[in-house]
Amino acid sequence: MSEPLAYLRELVRSVRQGWDAFFFRPADPTPLGLVRIVTASLALWSLFVLGLDLHDHFGSSGWADPALIRQNQLERQPWAWSFWFLVPDSLLRPAWLGCLAVFGLLAAGLFSRIAAVVGWIIYVSTVRRVPIALFGFDQVISTLLFYLMITGASGQALSLDRFLRRWRDARGVAASRAFVAGVGRLVSPRIPAVPVPTVSAGLALRLIQLHLAFIYLMAGLAKLQGPSWWNGTALWGTMMAGEFVTRDFSGLAEWPLLINFLTHASIAFEILYPALIWVGILRPLFLAGAVALHLGIGYVAPGLAEFGLAMIGANLAFASGPWLRSLVAGRSGSQPALRVLFDGQCPRCRATMAALTAADPDHVLEPIDLNAVEPASVHPSLTKAACMASMHAVAASGKVYGGFDAMRAIGGRLPLAWPLAVAAWIPGVAWIGRRVYNRIAGARTRDVPCTDAACSLPGQGPASTSPDRDRDPREPPRPAPIPAQEMQPQ
Repeated sequence: MSEPLAYLRELVRSVRQGWDAFFFRPADPTPLGLVRIVTASLALWSLFVLGLDLHDHFGSSGWADPALIRQNQLERQPWAWSFWFLVPDSLLRPAWLGCLAVFGLLAAGLFSRIAAVVGWIIYVSTVRRVPIALFGFDQVISTLLFYLMITGASGQALSLDRFLRRWRDARGVAASRAFVAGVGRLVSPRIPAVPVPTVSAGLALRLIQLHLAFIYLMAGLAKLQGPSWWNGTALWGTMMAGEFVTRDFSGLAEWPLLINFLTHASIAFEILYPALIWVGILRPLFLAGAVALHLGIGYVAPGLAEFGLAMIGANLAFASGPWLRSLVAGRSGSQPALRVLFDGQCPRCRATMAALTAADPDHVLEPIDLNAVEPASVHPSLTKAACMASMHAVAASGKVYGGFDAMRAIGGRLPLAWPLAVAAWIPGVAWIGRRVYNRIAGARTRDVPCTDAACSLPGQGPASTSPDRDRDPREPPRPAPIPAQEMQPQ
């Protein structure tokens, strides 16, 4: 019996290890952050549209009679709940605006854990209060919100929560007067630019992935029960339906083979998706197929466009985090995209660079203190006087930007600053921006230089000869340098 028992022990051990590896392996939270943005934005849009006829949908005398809906729920789902039943007509508008604000916070990733919980409560309450408007879109959104809520991982990437944490850390570094030879004052946060893989993010992504596989499998099996899917005419019937379709597709009657191909291809995709999406080499093909399928549905039936966007957003759970970041930051070998020279002796400049590096998605910027290097070594056209007058940025291509144009170029590389960077290209904005920037830069203050009069102590000689004259009390004594591997952000 020893061999069978050993086999069973090994089987149990392997199953346990496989279970843990499948559900609890740390994963890059970047795809989950993108799922959060899409889900919250669609939920915000859906609730906004309902609010256009707010009292008709939620009012006591609207289309959805609250007494009849509540009675029906008590008969079929006695545990069902919705806070909208408790909101009087006079408070519907403030409550609606508050709900929109919650989804706005969730989309931005601000107070994301609390916003995910409250957002799920709002959406489920809305669906149960207005069941006459319920369809597949609402079920997908409420499911995604549920997974974002129970794992609490949605704000670990692509969120203001993460930006604010890195910004606070960067301000601490900038205020500490940390210095590295050849780099100068440090202004970058010690928190890594690339989000650290976490178990909670991996669990959330895995649950979404499994739910997607189940949805496609059930949809495909249900279609197999209809004869029109077997003979290849199902899509033609959909294109001719008047409920959701607003375009005339009758011309496709001359292309029956195309209709047959699209019909069989769509059902084959749904049947094969649950099994083959897990194969790494095939995953990009199935993700592209999902995008094509749902965009096609949205084109044929514009009334289902929101459902298609929700499904595309859910499919982002299978996307690669490094690939998603490369769409913004570029390939790792192409970094840094901009080398930024700033005045490390200017508190305002250090604070500005701290905010910019906190928003840096993946070491797109390389801050360089112009007091620690010769500007000409970064680019031959740069001089110390020009760099002292304004911030300069040097692109990987060798192009040099100065002042307002440098800030605009930097903003174009940082996702959080994209709206400002786009606005900076509006005619007339650059003209105003350059003058405002020059005025601010010309009035900036710098750290007080240490002189005999300012720093010397009675009876101890000139302080200018002391190697610790600019030392912060929290720093190790100079001239011993701070090791670069400790102070340089990872």
